[in-house]
Amino acid sequence: MTDAVPIMRVGLRRSVERVWHSPTLTTWLSLGIRLGGLAVMLPLVLTHLATPEVLVWQMLSTITMMVLWVDFGFGPTFARVIAFARGGGTRADLVRTMRGLKAAPPAATPDDHAPLDLGAVLRTQHAIYIGISVAAMVVAAVVGTATLIRPIANLPSPSAGWIAWIITAFASQLTLLNSANVSILTGFNRLAWVRRIEAANGAAQIGSTCLVILAGGGLIEIVGCYSFWLIPLFVVNRIGARKLEPRDANGKTSRFDRSIFRLIWPAAWRSGIGILMSVGIIQSSGLLYAQFVTPAAAASYLLILRLMTALAPIAQAPFYSKLPVLAELRGAKKHDELCRVAIRGVALAHWTFVVGALSILYIAFPLLKWLGSSVPSPDFWMTATVFLAFFVERYSAMHIQIYSLTHHIVWHIANGITGALMIGLFFLFVPVLGAVAMPAAMLASYLGFCSWYASRLSLQSLDIRRWTFERQTAFWPALTLIAGLLVYRFVVQGMTL
Repeated sequence: MTDAVPIMRVGLRRSVERVWHSPTLTTWLSLGIRLGGLAVMLPLVLTHLATPEVLVWQMLSTITMMVLWVDFGFGPTFARVIAFARGGGTRADLVRTMRGLKAAPPAATPDDHAPLDLGAVLRTQHAIYIGISVAAMVVAAVVGTATLIRPIANLPSPSAGWIAWIITAFASQLTLLNSANVSILTGFNRLAWVRRIEAANGAAQIGSTCLVILAGGGLIEIVGCYSFWLIPLFVVNRIGARKLEPRDANGKTSRFDRSIFRLIWPAAWRSGIGILMSVGIIQSSGLLYAQFVTPAAAASYLLILRLMTALAPIAQAPFYSKLPVLAELRGAKKHDELCRVAIRGVALAHWTFVVGALSILYIAFPLLKWLGSSVPSPDFWMTATVFLAFFVERYSAMHIQIYSLTHHIVWHIANGITGALMIGLFFLFVPVLGAVAMPAAMLASYLGFCSWYASRLSLQSLDIRRWTFERQTAFWPALTLIAGLLVYRFVVQGMTL
């Protein structure tokens, strides 16, 4: 018995250490705190603020996400290149993979076959983000202000809405700059450390904001308290990133490298176009709805978008947390291990999405109604279409990420064509489907093009058969989601008719 106690302690300590250093589990911890906090904060907002105020609060969150799109794909691109350089990749290797070549081009200089200068990569990133920050402020000032004019005019105190917007505009810049720090830390495979910091910060951010709401705070106080916590988050991540940056003999980071920028720019702008033509269109639809429909209808649509936006990072954690490892495995040419890690991550991501989506349908919406939310829940067909559309979007996005490990970026093709289809189908569906037109267009466009295009390239890069991959990843989660929706419609709702 006495021998068993130390063994149990060692086992417990090792279990805690595995959780503490696991990118997936710490990502779930961070996002779980934010999702749990949102589960508390969202009902408080919906029951303490009037519908016009809820609409403006939701739009401020959407505009903050729009500011992050000005990143234009540099964040994930630099994370992959940093991990690639740490894995010993050369400039020639990067040229080959970026251009989708089977063999490296002839070396222009002897340095082309030397490992990438990691310091130069990081210094190039710093310079680029200065320009990105300026562009983001312009986007916020023009697009954000224009879309908020009508909703803020409906507030009891429009001045409060404009003050909340100014606070949000400056806070969004910190969020953007923090993404640069996170990409460095991700490239160095410090994702578990990042998520632990985010978990602590998120708990403080959401906890204090909930106290402000309960104390009777209005829109300004809620937005101000929530935004304040972005300052310590940025500072801590910046300090962590700087400790990893290589220094020369004078203690300075390597200089900006235009040749690295020229290599990275094609991948970045293609990723950026892909993001704008996918997530950009989907989230912007909420801002457009607010210009033409009642505050209640717009707030209802933004409610489900907000819930799906909260669910998406939780669901993608098992896969996206493995991207640094997958990039290193690709650089080290460990194909079998690459396939195993990718399959496990994609499968867990799909199952997490399905559980989360059905929880929103079966638990969250009835709970909000019971609490007396000022915003009505969307109807079943809107909800079901959004769930299915986001499932196929997540499926497509993960396959694009797998193929992007080759550094041959096709986001601009996959999401560009999908986005164009989405816009065209939206105008085609509006006369028939009304408010459901946008999620229906999203579902049809992803099924019609992006899903099969992205998966074909991804599976070819992994050299694996489609059924071998899909039966271990997407097939059973998709069936479960459809079954859950059908049961709710014909059993749960049927009992109340």
